[in-house]
Amino acid sequence: MAPAFVPPVSATSAAFDAIFGVFVAAMVVLMVVVITWAVRHDVAGWREWRARQEARGVQDPPPSGPRRPRR
Repeated sequence: MAPAFVPPVSATSAAFDAIFGVFVAAMVVLMVVVITWAVRHDVAGWREWRARQEARGVQDPPPSGPRRPRR
């Protein structure tokens, strides 16, 4: 006979499954929020940097083949 103070295995497992499920869902939501925030700030920063470069008159270098060493 099992001691009275130990809950049945199914009750312990169900409680763990519920709490762990909430934890996993919260972590997924947090990762999505952080990644979205990082990408938005990166794009905004890149646009600001590009606008500053264009205001200074800096152009992208033309595409070229492999660089040769100078002699």
